[in-house]
Amino acid sequence: MQINTEQKILEAAREVFIQKGFAGARMQEIADKAQINKAMLHYYFKTKRTLFSAIVTDNINLLAPKLSAAFLGGASVYEKLCKLVDIYIDTILKHPDIPMFLLHEMSQGHKDSVTKMKQIIDDNHSLIGLLEQIKREQAQHILKPIPPNHLVLSVMSLIVFPFVARPIFETMLEIPPEYYARMMQERKTVVKEIIKSSFVN
Repeated sequence: MQINTEQKILEAAREVFIQKGFAGARMQEIADKAQINKAMLHYYFKTKRTLFSAIVTDNINLLAPKLSAAFLGGASVYEKLCKLVDIYIDTILKHPDIPMFLLHEMSQGHKDSVTKMKQIIDDNHSLIGLLEQIKREQAQHILKPIPPNHLVLSVMSLIVFPFVARPIFETMLEIPPEYYARMMQERKTVVKEIIKSSFVN
């Protein structure tokens, strides 16, 4: 019963936060949507901030372990970066609200959530391992001499920004919402071609 109630609250809160934003969301509205009274809501989540943080944590747990997994194993840097592209785009297409919640956390300076994501990704030193592998492949003249941090940052920017700025693109480029998901699938190929340009021919 506890898990069902808590899950109902999280689902209701997710909808309200998406519609109203953190500042506009009200605990009473979340309680009404979850079909519980406000006292019950506060029993599970003392404050709006605590509730929002729980949703952010759920989102981090959906994404961060998958990103970490992309960096592991004996594959080449190119193969790992391509896997990163596939994992991120596929995950966000299934959970399109993740960027909004994480962006809010970062814009508000809540470092706990960012630290939590870093801990998951760095738990097995997967990101550090990737950066070291980039340096090795550059020394072997497989990769162009691009600073490793910039290479990873560039790839992440290419796949993160289209989701964060989706409302802008849909309006300015007159892209129908139902086509956007198909466009993001196409983007996998586009980004992989851009990544390939970072490698020595």
